[in-house]
Amino acid sequence: MSKVISFATQKGGSGKSTLALVLAAPLATEYGLRIAVLDCDYQQSIVKTREQVDAANFAKLREVNPDAQYPYDVYPWQLSQIFDFIDNPEHNYDLIIIDVPGRADGDDVFNALTACDAVIVPLVSDYLDRASTAEFMTILEAIKKAADDAQIDFQYYGLPTKRVAGQREEKEMDDYIDGLGLSRFNSYLGHRKAYTRASTLYSLLNPAWSRYAGGSKDTSEEIRRVCEELIERLGLPDRRPAAATTVSTASTSAK
Repeated sequence: MSKVISFATQKGGSGKSTLALVLAAPLATEYGLRIAVLDCDYQQSIVKTREQVDAANFAKLREVNPDAQYPYDVYPWQLSQIFDFIDNPEHNYDLIIIDVPGRADGDDVFNALTACDAVIVPLVSDYLDRASTAEFMTILEAIKKAADDAQIDFQYYGLPTKRVAGQREEKEMDDYIDGLGLSRFNSYLGHRKAYTRASTLYSLLNPAWSRYAGGSKDTSEEIRRVCEELIERLGLPDRRPAAATTVSTASTSAK
């Protein structure tokens, strides 16, 4: 049965669509997960990335390899039809990612969040983002309470994004989230230009694409840490070759 997650918040510009783009490709290509992304946001950022940015590169790739495929599926989808997709037995995915609109009003968003096994909230250290996060937490806590009463598994986590090392506001954000009692990821994504150039065709763990996007070794290490923490927290399969898994474990242990 598919795991369902959403990167969600009620404030635009926090990076929820970017998170989906940054993580979906490496989870598919490096970790072997079967992934579908449901783009339910009004801006359709993920659909547009595929249709307007990646389509030309995909066409060139097909000229060399006619059997080439995108690493994961992307669907423009309506919030009201979320359960139609999730409950379809023909959709044999390990992970379904729902990109919801950047708001929390209305039953459509609330119902979409209740469809998730986990909601991951981008955490940005800006004061207005912190205040917005606090409001959003009350919604997620209400969902969790109802899920607990019904003995349904539901989790929510904060994931720091646009993080700037050593900045005082980052420490304040950590303390603030801990004070709310919100479980947050130990891993994070920094404030890096490469993340704004994420593709639905190429993973930022692909060395050639990472160089093109302005990535670095630090970029790759951040992405790997987030992917592996997500896999662990959700109990997802990790289909990396045994050698790759051994190398990653050794790298983590050395830190």
